[in-house]
Amino acid sequence: MALTREDLESLLRWLDEDPKFRAALRQKLLGDGFTVQLHVPTEWMMRVEERLERLEERSERMERDIATLKQDMAEAKGDIATLKQDMAEAKGDIATLKQDMAEAKGDIATLKQDVSVLKRDVKELKNDMGMVKGEAFQTNWARKAGAHFGRLLEGGHEASGLVSRRLDEAQAQGRITPEESDEVWDADLLWAGTVKKGALAGAEIVFVGELSWAVESQDVQRAAQRAAILRKAGVWAVPFVGGKEWASEEVRQEARSRQVLGFVNGRMEPSPKDWQEVEDLLRSWRP
Repeated sequence: MALTREDLESLLRWLDEDPKFRAALRQKLLGDGFTVQLHVPTEWMMRVEERLERLEERSERMERDIATLKQDMAEAKGDIATLKQDMAEAKGDIATLKQDMAEAKGDIATLKQDVSVLKRDVKELKNDMGMVKGEAFQTNWARKAGAHFGRLLEGGHEASGLVSRRLDEAQAQGRITPEESDEVWDADLLWAGTVKKGALAGAEIVFVGELSWAVESQDVQRAAQRAAILRKAGVWAVPFVGGKEWASEEVRQEARSRQVLGFVNGRMEPSPKDWQEVEDLLRSWRP
């Protein structure tokens, strides 16, 4: 008897609805020893296996590389942490250095101020010492004035009294001003005597002078100025400078050109050996 379409559809429904029937039918059809064999080409399988092996090797290398990368990252993080710490320490050192520099600048400024004060003190001390030395030199020179002028004069003496009388007379007559009179009294030494020899022997002359350790141009000028005032007062007055040394050769030449007698370092200029030149200087100041 042939199976109809309806029979097959009824069988399929039965199989869907009855799991036991379905299992029993599978057992009958397939049996216990049913196996499925797949035949794959050997060469193709070998290529697949080689690719799988390469994939495994790549995977292992990637795992190793990832592990190494993780280790490098960990070390980098440690280095970055160390660098941050070093940077923080460097910033602290720089801040300390800036503070030290600021303190050093303050110390230098204070030191400069101290040095400036010290220089000023030294300058004042030098000035004071120069004044002391100058005053001591003036006192000693004036004390020995008789010896200095002994080569030129006889009867040498301090001339303040004589000069005072002549200045008062000249001022009363209007030949000089009170200021000019005061200028003469600012002289370091007034000395008088009579010329001891030559064509001017016996002539009374007043010497008005400036005394300095080192004879400067201003000493020469002041002596000449005061002698000129005395000449206006009718006094035969000759300017002179006395000192330990000339400040320069130019000052020495200035004294010669202004006809100012010099007593420097124990020497008289012009020298008494050239008496004619000495007389010419004395005559140049005669009223």
